[in-house]
Amino acid sequence: MTPTQSPICLIYAGGTFGSHGTPLSALPAEIFLPILSNLYGTTDHHIKILNNQIIKDSSLMTPSDFVGFYELILTAYHDGYRKFVLITGTDTLSFLAAFLAHAFDEFTDLSLVITGSMQPLLLPQCADLSINYDSDAWNNLSQSLDLAAAQCGTFVHFHHQSFNAKHTQKINSQAPNAFMGADAIFNKSSPPSINTAIYLNQLPSLIKRAKSVKIRSVYALPNDPNALADELLVAADACAVILIGYGAGNLPKSQAIIDALAKLTDRGVAIICTTMCAYGGTNTDYAAGAWQYEHGIWASGSLTIPSIYGQILWLSITQKLTAWHWKSS
Repeated sequence: MTPTQSPICLIYAGGTFGSHGTPLSALPAEIFLPILSNLYGTTDHHIKILNNQIIKDSSLMTPSDFVGFYELILTAYHDGYRKFVLITGTDTLSFLAAFLAHAFDEFTDLSLVITGSMQPLLLPQCADLSINYDSDAWNNLSQSLDLAAAQCGTFVHFHHQSFNAKHTQKINSQAPNAFMGADAIFNKSSPPSINTAIYLNQLPSLIKRAKSVKIRSVYALPNDPNALADELLVAADACAVILIGYGAGNLPKSQAIIDALAKLTDRGVAIICTTMCAYGGTNTDYAAGAWQYEHGIWASGSLTIPSIYGQILWLSITQKLTAWHWKSS
């Protein structure tokens, strides 16, 4: 089936955008979406609501939820839809966006915009569910609808800025300009040489693997190096470890840490080093950072932590978590 008016499929997944009350919690779709429809009904866009069962605070999102959104969008794509806007919470928005960007990397005629808000669309303490016209919610959504209608690619749109969905991070817990990232790259639409039936047939395996996948993080602190080695060993049950170092990815060097890295790599655990700094990424300029890459650690370059997580998750559930695929993704 091919839609005749090229509608934009809207997915409501909760988050601050659709929250109400004190403390804030996401409203059910049957309450929130009719209110929202009164707003987007004033636009020039033809909106189709996709039936989504994953509505929650984004801090509760799991790999299975991420795959659930992938399944929802993939199924609609198979049915002929090409334009999507996903409203979710900001806490894990960048993680989800990076995952979906990798998942739909080959879908060159798809437009997917992930957005949210720092303030609810509705006045939190108003019993009649009145619109909060000072909120950033409607501006973020209306601009996301415009972006989905005009451009192809996978994007994060927030506070008048469009980002490459593979590379964003929330850097402010309060301000409306809460995200930073790489600028969006707008591509011309071109028919992809893919068979969506193949992707749909892979879904049961992806869903199964998402239930058991485990990605851990280890955060460097100025403790005895043995403490860092111990934390690495605890992470040996994971498919991958995000190792968060200082500065340009610098880490203390000790025999205990080298031995721990060897044990993890021998078990097939991918270890990706990044930095706790918001800007600049990692490099090998310092001896304190360069040594680790001789012991099986993969470089993350300028990728943010959510970007790394999203890429790891997609590669893991598709059984492509190798150094070669990491570098080429």
